[in-house]
Amino acid sequence: MTLPARAELPASPPPPDERRDATSAYLVVCEHASSAAIPLPASGTLRIGRAPEVDLRLTDGEVAPLHARITTSNGIATLRDLDAGTLVNGTPLLGECILRPGDVISIGATALVFTRAPAPPSPRPFLDLPDLRRRLEEETRRSVRHGREVTLLLIDLGEAPTDLPAVHRIIERVLRTGDIVGWGGPSQLVVLLPETAGTTRVPAGRILRALFPLAPRSRAGFASCPGDGSDADTLFAGARAAAAAAPPGAIASVAEAAGTLRIGDRTVVAADPAMARLFELCRRLAASDLPVLITGETGAGKEIAAAALHAWSPRHRRRMLSINCAALPDTLLESELFGHERGAFSGAAAAKPGLLESAAGGTVFLDEIGDLSSAAQAKLLRVLETRRVSRLGSIQERPIDVRLVAATNRSLEDDVRAGTFRRDLFFRLNGATVMLPPLRDRPLDLPPLARAFLADACARLHRAPLALSPGAMARLGTHHWPGNIRELRNLMDFLAATVPGDTIDPSALPTSHDRETPVAAAPVPPRAFRNIYDEIRELERDRISAALAATSGIRVRAAELIGMPLRTFVTKMKEHQIDVPSSVRRSR
Repeated sequence: MTLPARAELPASPPPPDERRDATSAYLVVCEHASSAAIPLPASGTLRIGRAPEVDLRLTDGEVAPLHARITTSNGIATLRDLDAGTLVNGTPLLGECILRPGDVISIGATALVFTRAPAPPSPRPFLDLPDLRRRLEEETRRSVRHGREVTLLLIDLGEAPTDLPAVHRIIERVLRTGDIVGWGGPSQLVVLLPETAGTTRVPAGRILRALFPLAPRSRAGFASCPGDGSDADTLFAGARAAAAAAPPGAIASVAEAAGTLRIGDRTVVAADPAMARLFELCRRLAASDLPVLITGETGAGKEIAAAALHAWSPRHRRRMLSINCAALPDTLLESELFGHERGAFSGAAAAKPGLLESAAGGTVFLDEIGDLSSAAQAKLLRVLETRRVSRLGSIQERPIDVRLVAATNRSLEDDVRAGTFRRDLFFRLNGATVMLPPLRDRPLDLPPLARAFLADACARLHRAPLALSPGAMARLGTHHWPGNIRELRNLMDFLAATVPGDTIDPSALPTSHDRETPVAAAPVPPRAFRNIYDEIRELERDRISAALAATSGIRVRAAELIGMPLRTFVTKMKEHQIDVPSSVRRSR
């Protein structure tokens, strides 16, 4: 057998994995027709030669009395030739070299093979929270880019373990080779499970069962990328929420931990902890008659929060009536809100009670309250102060019994400072504030909402259910969602109407989502025709503009003309930036 040659043998330290206990190192000495194993000291020198006083005496006449020596220190074995002629792997040794397993030392006709018993594997490192977060960020980026699932498993031990080494030994025994483990807190173990492909419960159950003798109150929760979120913070929050929802000895997913709330005839999903706490606040506020101001971006779900305040209140057996303050001209708005008498204005053929009267014993929801005119603000303030209302065209005051809930996507504090909203009315409306975060700030809500909206859209179209692929979910998770829940619902409606087959791939998503996502999206195949989503938006804009022109800019009649709910009509006007033409306003 030909041995590899070493032209130079520098005395540089070996790689870290070769720094092992020197007591496991020895020489296999092959001399004449016999062989023997000679152990090397843990620390010290082994002298080799033909002299009687050496440690390893060779009988070959070509060997010098003191031929070479091997020095061991800190697990490193160094061979030095004492100017007598020593070969290592067939190459003359110049000075000294670090020995590595398998090196053959030739001294005269004798061969000495440096050998080291295999060292036991190093214990798996337990990362701290910052290192865990960095590793998870790396894994989520890889998951989003390549569509390979990674799962964060969080195990709540119930209390900080008293025998930490025992916990480490158990974890080391049951984890797979590629798994990453660390501590998320004094009593929280965190395990990253790459490429679990929907089998998380198998390793999670194995870990939980192994820990049971030491921590019988252990429970676990897990969140996966991209199915439950596409960034480290979202996965940590989801896994913690899932673990908190699991009973001792059990494992819960984010979907299982997500709360479903019954609000009237609607079922609402609240997977994100922020939304769960917000609805808890709504439940507490519902018991009182305090006026509530709901704030949040357009499409964030303010009407759902208003519905919760009514549905969970003692007034739930009575009606909740709503009005969009931005949708009506001042005269019609005051008529709808306060009512009018016969002949109060042109077209008032009969007396009509307003919402504040009609909702007796119930709730009135004033959406877009910031768009109230100064006159309407003054009248509403008086109603709130006196709890009495006067219809347009009447001086008679009628008592009212309603709970008032208002909503705005504007900063009323800024409007107060600018002088466009009454300070006293602001304080009257703001008995309590409920602030709805935008969808991008509650990413745990995105996957269950997307699936629920998609299932609902498919059911309305009487088509088979559709599934969102991991790649499509990853792209949804990186979109900014300026239109919030309304934008998500519209997108799911579009996908249900246009995607063939049974799975939604990234290429099916509108290209508008690419402009706001930093992740490179899958290429969209060339089309021979225009994107249907763009055509639908253009059609909406044209029809709304034509209806406004045909009705002299009266939005109520324009909405009726095209069969669109008034609130949706006004929202679409803002979305498409449609204003009543000046020529129409002059003709009115």
